[in-house]
Amino acid sequence: MVRNIDTGLLRAFTTVVETGSVTKAAAALSLTQAAVSQQIKRLEDLFDKPLFARKQRRLVLTPEGDQLLPLAQKLIALNDETWRAMAAPAFDGEVRLGVPYDLVARFLPKVLRRFDKRFPNVRVSLITSTSRLLLDALGRGELDLALATEASRPARAESLLVDRLVWVGAAGGDAWLRDPLPVSLGAETCAFRPYALAALAKWHRGWRPVSESNSLEPMVATLEADLAVAPMLTCAVPKGLVILSAAAGLPKLPLCHVNLYLPRNTQNDMATELASVLREEFDLRGRDTPLRARRKAPANT
Repeated sequence: MVRNIDTGLLRAFTTVVETGSVTKAAAALSLTQAAVSQQIKRLEDLFDKPLFARKQRRLVLTPEGDQLLPLAQKLIALNDETWRAMAAPAFDGEVRLGVPYDLVARFLPKVLRRFDKRFPNVRVSLITSTSRLLLDALGRGELDLALATEASRPARAESLLVDRLVWVGAAGGDAWLRDPLPVSLGAETCAFRPYALAALAKWHRGWRPVSESNSLEPMVATLEADLAVAPMLTCAVPKGLVILSAAAGLPKLPLCHVNLYLPRNTQNDMATELASVLREEFDLRGRDTPLRARRKAPANT
C-alpha cells in the first residue's frame, strides 16, 4: 500500500539531525519542543521503525534513521524547489550580474541553469571583471547585483563564502623552485594582487611578473605551461592545476570573502531572486570548503 509522506515530518527529522537536539530543532523551526517530538513520533509510527536512539544523553541515528536521512533531504529539496517554482512571480526582462572572472567557471553554470528554469523569460547579462571594477559599475547603476572577492565583509555586503588564497601551479611543475620566483598576477585592479605582493615583500625572495591580465585565461596558460605560480582561491582552482603545499616554502596568503552586493537604493525583484539562487549555490558548494563561514547578511545602513 502506497502512503503519502508529510514533508513537514521529514523537515523536523532532518533538523533534529542537523542541530543535534530536539530543543535546538524546535528553535530553528519556530515550534515547541513538544511539537517537534510529536512529529518525530508520527514519522516513526508511519514507518514503524525507530529513527533515533539515546546514547550517553544524546540522540544518535539508528540504522533506519541513517537510511532515511539522505532520502529525506532529497524530498525536502524537491519540495522546496517545487514551491519556489510555483510560487515565483512571472518575471520577464533582464538582470545584469557582475562576477569576478575566477569564480565564473566554478559557480555560475548551475546558478544560471537553475535561474533559467525558474524564470525562463528573464535574460541574465553576465559581466566579468575584477571586483573593484564590478563594484564601480554597480555604483554607477550599470549592474543589478555583483559578487566581489575582498579581505573582509563591508557593512553593506553579504558574505557568501570565506576561503583561503593559495599558491597554485602546474601538476608536477617546478616553477616554484626558480629564482627569482615567476609569478602571474592580475592587473592593477585585481583583488588578490596586493595580498600576494605584501606576502612576497615579507618573504625576502626575489620574484618577477609573468602575466598581468584582467582575464583568467592568460594566467592559467602560464601556470599550465609551468612558467609561473599564482594566487587563487581554493574553491576556484581550475582542473589541471594544483595547490602548492607548504613544502614549497611559499609565503602564506590570507583569507578572503566572496561578498554579494545589491544596489543601496534601487533593487529590482529579478535581482533579488537571482541573489537567492546565488546563495543556494554557494551554500551547496561551500559545504566542501573547510573554511566555509556562516553567511552574514549586510548590516542596516
